[in-house]
This record gives sequence, structure tokens and C-alpha cells, in this order.
Amino acid sequence: MPREITIIGGGIQGTTLALALAGRGVGSLIVEKEDRLLSQASLRNEGKLHLGFVYALDPTGQTTTAMVEGALTFSPLLERWCGEVDWRSGCSESFGYVVMEDSLASAAELEHHYVSVLGEIERRAGPLGDSYLGHRIAGKEVVRHAGSAPEMRSGFGSHWFETPERAIDPRLVCHHLEKAVADDPLIEVLTAHRVDSLERTLGGFSLGLSTKSGEASLNTCQVANCSWEGRPALDRQAFGEETGQCYRIKHQVVVRGGDAGALRPLTLVQGPYGDVVPWPNGDIYVSWYPVSRTHFGDSPVGRPRADAEVAGRTRDHIVTLVPGLDASVVVDHGACYIVAQGKTDIGDRHSGLHSRNQDAITESQGWWSLSAGKLTTAPLASERCAALITDTPVGL
Repeated sequence: MPREITIIGGGIQGTTLALALAGRGVGSLIVEKEDRLLSQASLRNEGKLHLGFVYALDPTGQTTTAMVEGALTFSPLLERWCGEVDWRSGCSESFGYVVMEDSLASAAELEHHYVSVLGEIERRAGPLGDSYLGHRIAGKEVVRHAGSAPEMRSGFGSHWFETPERAIDPRLVCHHLEKAVADDPLIEVLTAHRVDSLERTLGGFSLGLSTKSGEASLNTCQVANCSWEGRPALDRQAFGEETGQCYRIKHQVVVRGGDAGALRPLTLVQGPYGDVVPWPNGDIYVSWYPVSRTHFGDSPVGRPRADAEVAGRTRDHIVTLVPGLDASVVVDHGACYIVAQGKTDIGDRHSGLHSRNQDAITESQGWWSLSAGKLTTAPLASERCAALITDTPVGL
């Protein structure tokens, strides 16, 4: 029998949409190509709950607004769907932003942007509240320092800024979402099924599937396309037009050991650099873009594969910047796609990758396409999409 709505993709976008629909009494079926939900990009990232600081090269300011709105609604929405969450058990300390010597923006430009981010937080915290991963966010400051951050080797960085931005261990987020989906009787899950094609039918859509046992089909009244690297190809079939997306493969590297207790989270700006994010359990996420990003193009190139050599070289480069990690070892690594709009990479000051202000929700005759593009903005995009699908108010 045709289902009321089928959600393609079981990452954070698909699972939060299913929960937002279930909260309105609407059942759904999540179709996920992997063997379990929330096992790819939603899991393998640094978990930063963006406030907009890293998007200093978006001249419109729209990305800052999107990130602040997403960040201020992230915790309340997840607790609505998942119940109480102990955010502090997986929450990082606040980030230092280190201005590299060859930064695409000067320290003065960055400071001007960071002050504008604080202003946006103050404006949005009134109507949305200021709950931010178990912390109050309104009234915070950004403090500028000359020279390298204390954790970095001398000579790397012209200035650094203390910011109120934090990260959440994505494993905690995925755990709560997976449990909430499993416990909700209005949500069905079909894993190890990849949607390859679609046909419009009198009653909705017929989806062509690839499974471990062969090909299959599934009939549904409406579709919400929340898949990740596969979303643009399906949208082309549904909408009949190009989406202008680019695809990057980014490697997640987690290390342990070294002087982690004295290390604050660091983001190196502004350009193709990296992050160091200590999580409360002692694991440290590290990335160095010139090594960790192994593909950039206008189409995907197969399934991303974990690469021990890439992980080792990433760790080794971070050690040259952060000497406290000299004794660290790689304990986990993997790879996933980053999908966004942009024809050039982030080393280009004018790249579209420096903004995330495109409309995340599009619809055509029952086919909904949803991609907020960031962990931060995914729950709010799902809440808005569920409101549109059911013609109900957004509940914030």
C-alpha cells in the first residue's frame, strides 16, 4: 500500500524530520542505504554548533542569521523529540579562533564580523531563548589577543580570539536520535535499501531501490529527500534541473593522549586550515584541510573509505601546530562527503562554500527536498519542513 510519506536518508536531517512529523501525528518510513541510521556524515564531524563565526566571508550576513537561529533552537528541539539530554556530558569548552598568517581575512576584518555575530545572538535570543548546549549564550563577549594561542607552537597565528562557540560530541546526538526514532510507533525504518530512481504515479511516487538481495520498488504518496550525497541526483529526476552542488570528501580523525586536559578547542581561520576539538571523554577530533580533504568536484566519486594513511598524516601535521598532542595516537578515523553549493574550494575568498544561506526546503508536486547542510541548522530545517508538509505552525 502507498505510504503517506517516505523519507529518503536516515542521517540527522531525515531522523529529525521523522520526529517532527510524528510530533504532529504523521507517520513516516525512513529508507536508509547504510545498515543503520546516523552512521555517516551525521556521526563523523567535529560537532561544532556554529554561531556563524567561521562564515566571516559571507558579505550578506545571512549565514550568521541562519547559524544563530539553528544554534538557539538545536537543544530545545532535540529535547522536545528525545527527552532530557545531558548536554554538558558531551559539550566542549568554548572555541579559540586562531588567525593564520596567510588568512583570507585580516584580524581586523574578523573582529568586525565576530562582533556582528554577537549582535545577532542578542537580537535572536529574545524571541528564541538563549539555551545553547546547556549554557546561556546571551551577553557573551569575544576577546582578541595578539600572537599565537597558548596551545599552539610559537609563530603560528598572528592573533587569536576567545569566542563563546562550542561543540557537542556527535556520538551523543546520534545516540539520542536513534533511540527516539526506535521508540516512536509512528516511525518505520528500512535500512540497507538505497533509492536509485523515481517515477511519478497517479497516487504519488514509485521508488526504485537497490538492496542486498536485488532490486525492489516502493510506492509512496509523498517523498522527503533527506539523503546526503545522493540527494542532488534524485532531485534532478524530480525537478528536472541541476542543483549546482559540489562534493568534498572529508576525513574524520580522532586521537587520544597528549596534554589534552590543558587544550581548548581551536579553529584555524580564515581559509583551508583545520580544527582541534577535545571532547569531555578524552577523545580529540583533529582535521587539517589540505590532508583531510581528499576530493573536490561537481559529482561524487563512489563511497568514501577510511584511510589510515590520511589519518596518520592529519595527526602528524596537527602535532606540528599543537605540541601538546605530541604523544597522541589515532584511535578512530573515517570519511564522509560534505555537500554544499560552490564551484571553487574554500581557499578562494569568493567561493560559495563561505556561505550557507540558500533555501534548504524545496517542493514540487509532493517531492520535498531538504538539506540544511550543517549539523547546527538541521533540526530547525526539519521543524520548518514538517510544518509545511502538514500545514501547521512552526513550534519554537
